[in-house]
Amino acid sequence: MNRARRFSVIVASFNAPVTLERCLESLVEQVGEEGEIIVADCSDEDPRRSLRRALEGVQFLRFEKRLTIPEMRREALRRAAGEILLLTEARLVPSKTWAAELLRAHQNHPQSPAIGGPIDSVPRSAFDAAVFLCEYGWHMPPAADGECTELSGANLSYKRWALLECWDLVEAGAWEPFLHRRLEQKGYRLRRAGRAIVTYQNSLTVSQFLRQRFHYGRWFAAARVAGTGPLRRLAYALFSPLLPLLLTCRLARVAANRGRSALLARALPWVLFSQTMWSAGEFCGYLAGKGASDREVF
Repeated sequence: MNRARRFSVIVASFNAPVTLERCLESLVEQVGEEGEIIVADCSDEDPRRSLRRALEGVQFLRFEKRLTIPEMRREALRRAAGEILLLTEARLVPSKTWAAELLRAHQNHPQSPAIGGPIDSVPRSAFDAAVFLCEYGWHMPPAADGECTELSGANLSYKRWALLECWDLVEAGAWEPFLHRRLEQKGYRLRRAGRAIVTYQNSLTVSQFLRQRFHYGRWFAAARVAGTGPLRRLAYALFSPLLPLLLTCRLARVAANRGRSALLARALPWVLFSQTMWSAGEFCGYLAGKGASDREVF
């Protein structure tokens, strides 16, 4: 059994070896003796082969079969010894004070079960900007400290007792919105630490990203109507063609509030194409279920 630690950092990794190395280099400087780093990876090739140097103290859990992000996290959580569990992904690089900001927020708010932070990006192209905006636009900085209704799994942390209250969902491989819904039903509130920033660095190709958006939309739709009747499914499906415009307008409001309207304008054609793929995925999900889409989302 691992000795108790103040915190554990869990990194979910899939086919992003360059940014994984940058992510780990940042984390190694922050963790020290109080924490541990666990990488759960199911990449096509073992990313350790491409690391330029050994990163002392980093534990790797290597899976040959494809797992979802929640499934990789579940396996890492089973090994984690920390009382605070910090979660991120291989395509994001934490700021130098990321861990300290999250730990401070947990110390200052002992009743908050889950605390996350903003996600930033410095895109190299209009396509990269669209990937960032569609995936993480709701979490762009600046974002104030305080209670919130939504946190991204790419920049998230839990108290151990909070995860234990949702452990059946963790075991089932549920995505974080379902855990957060459970916590809110129990009367808890999610919280954001505005200075706990991670930076997204895109490594997806156009085909990979558009395929992912389709499958994410399909999975979301299937989960949304689980247990409902055919009439409601049909109604949602008929509404799906309106989603590209609706989702883009919502994103435009967020971008304007965060001072990122120019970034959205630069990426707009790609954003609309991406939202169309999401809409097509939702349409299929409402009528035909999720299929294997939860295995295609990363």
